[in-house]
Amino acid sequence: MIKPYDSSDFRLLESWVTDAELLLQFSGTDFTFPLREQKIVDYQTMYPDRHLYIGYTIDGSPFAFGEIIPQESGYPRLARILVGEPSLRSQGLGRYFIKLLLGECKRLYNTDTIELFTWEKNHIAIRCYESVGFKLLPELHKIMFHEGVSYHIHKMIYNEQIVASAD
Repeated sequence: MIKPYDSSDFRLLESWVTDAELLLQFSGTDFTFPLREQKIVDYQTMYPDRHLYIGYTIDGSPFAFGEIIPQESGYPRLARILVGEPSLRSQGLGRYFIKLLLGECKRLYNTDTIELFTWEKNHIAIRCYESVGFKLLPELHKIMFHEGVSYHIHKMIYNEQIVASAD
């Protein structure tokens, strides 16, 4: 299950973001470490059309954070995806959370196409996204610079009709 993020979830999110590298990997350069509640509030004020979510296991334990961003193309984009609770990683919950976010995209935007960007070196995330039907588009990439280091960011796309025809 997913529920919209609210300010009472901040301490949970803060506990998951344990270092600057993890924050950079999951949020890009929009936030700095340590994560501050006011930065999230400011972000939500600046982008009121973006939807932040907390994911819950079947037994009700919070385990993930993610965002859905509307785009001018009409295709929403998933962003800031983090399976935050380290003890719950590598158990298929990332795939479960992505599927929940895909369902929410369909509900909110009535679309079968969803996009995301991922850090080229985040092989675990790429495999997770591919396992639910995202396709890596290596020709569609951008370079993010942070503190003198360049990071290759690749676009991935999901289309429910293509996934369904492959099944």
